[in-house]
Amino acid sequence: MPSRWEIPLPGADPEAVRAEHLHAAISNWFDDDEEQHHRPVKPYSVSPPREGPNGVVIEIGLLDDALVPRLLSRAGPGSRLRLGRQIITATKGAQQSAVASWDDLGRGRPVSAWGLRFVTPLTFRRGNRFTPLPAPSPILGGLRRSWNAFAPPELAVTLDLSGDPAWVTDIDGHNEVMSVNGRTVSGFLGRLRIECEAGSDAAGAVSRIVALAPFSGIGAYTTRCFGVTRLDPTWQPGR
Repeated sequence: MPSRWEIPLPGADPEAVRAEHLHAAISNWFDDDEEQHHRPVKPYSVSPPREGPNGVVIEIGLLDDALVPRLLSRAGPGSRLRLGRQIITATKGAQQSAVASWDDLGRGRPVSAWGLRFVTPLTFRRGNRFTPLPAPSPILGGLRRSWNAFAPPELAVTLDLSGDPAWVTDIDGHNEVMSVNGRTVSGFLGRLRIECEAGSDAAGAVSRIVALAPFSGIGAYTTRCFGVTRLDPTWQPGR
């Protein structure tokens, strides 16, 4: 079932940790070979370092239960993590911060509008180029792909995006440009509100896959700290 985990980084300098450092370290935990490393849909996502109540932490989102034992082993007390020039020795193991069953995701009160807050820049990739445009189709298409890749087959989501069933009603944010492995990556940072026709089959499908966003992230480079997403259902500007 989807879960999120906090990994303590005692003594780490978060300003010195780059997305490339985290990607190299965490992908080494979960990717067994080149095929896994380059597959387009990943069962994990990575959040950048932040100050927690007890020091610096990173957060890992998992979509595959089979990765949990590996995470607990690799991030256990006494384990060492190289982040650029920093070598961190764990004093505590990974702590689960959130979990939800596939069956329970999206089971709440039926809604037709969803607020998304992008904690880190959202970007979409085409070849070696990137776009920060937070359009509904790539957002929902990516979530649908992650859902159907890792959810039980009987819970597969069917959502036809060809007719643009969802649209953006409010947006509050800005473009942010970052350099990752020598590439210029342009992303959107801020909030977005998406609506869909109330009571439609599409609304039910969107509710399910949007509930996955805090675990999977959205867009490209989610294993490089991009697209970290939180749900913000109360954000309704101008209403």
